[in-house]
Amino acid sequence: MLLRPRYWPGHLAMILSLAVAVGLGLWQLDAWHSRRADAARDISNYKPIPLSSVMTGDSPFPGRSLGRPVTFSGSWIGSSTLYVQNRYDHDQRGYWVVTPVLVDGSKSAIPVVRGWSKTHSSPTPTGTVQITGWLQASEGSGPIDQHPDDDVIPMMRIASIVEHVDADLYSGYVVARDLTPKTGAAGLRSVSAASVPSVSGFTALRNFLYAIEWWVFGGFAVFVWFRWCQDTLHPPEPDEESDADSEDEEPQTEAVT
Repeated sequence: MLLRPRYWPGHLAMILSLAVAVGLGLWQLDAWHSRRADAARDISNYKPIPLSSVMTGDSPFPGRSLGRPVTFSGSWIGSSTLYVQNRYDHDQRGYWVVTPVLVDGSKSAIPVVRGWSKTHSSPTPTGTVQITGWLQASEGSGPIDQHPDDDVIPMMRIASIVEHVDADLYSGYVVARDLTPKTGAAGLRSVSAASVPSVSGFTALRNFLYAIEWWVFGGFAVFVWFRWCQDTLHPPEPDEESDADSEDEEPQTEAVT
């Protein structure tokens, strides 16, 4: 009965819904695996390559290049120096000193972690600089900057830094390894790639949850199709008692006086 042509659209709708749900779920699962694999790779000891070969000021952050040593030149924007609080050098709590650099050949600037300081103060760098350092992604979840008008920020979040810089920003930042001239790191302790906060255990969790959501949708489509098949094969019988009661009832007419 269910194989009759008039029932084909219902079967086809179920098959298409299930195929789409399974396919999109697998796609999100693959994205989850890929992003976690990218986050787990340690390429901090690779040979430095030009920043321009990895990303531009308009491109999204290249996940596979997280921690990659890059090199570039540019000009300090010393007036936009910021201090990232609650950063540790061994057991001492202090600040990362961050100054954007307007990258040569680009109209965009990239934040550069010049070093660590016990206080939120440091000499303001000027002039041009040649930088080699580790490329890092903008930090995501964390406290919101409650005082956006000062030069102290709680996280290395590009969305927070852009409010302090009069230039477009790259979608990541660089932890400086070598500065030429070295005056940009004067009075500061160096920050290593190991000092960068580790990637959260919830990395790409949203992709994993999306995969589950799509598979739940596919299961729901199968459930709806199964109930439709049941109702088609075994339609509900009319309530005999209700029919009998309705037949026994006699219409009551209002007496006319």
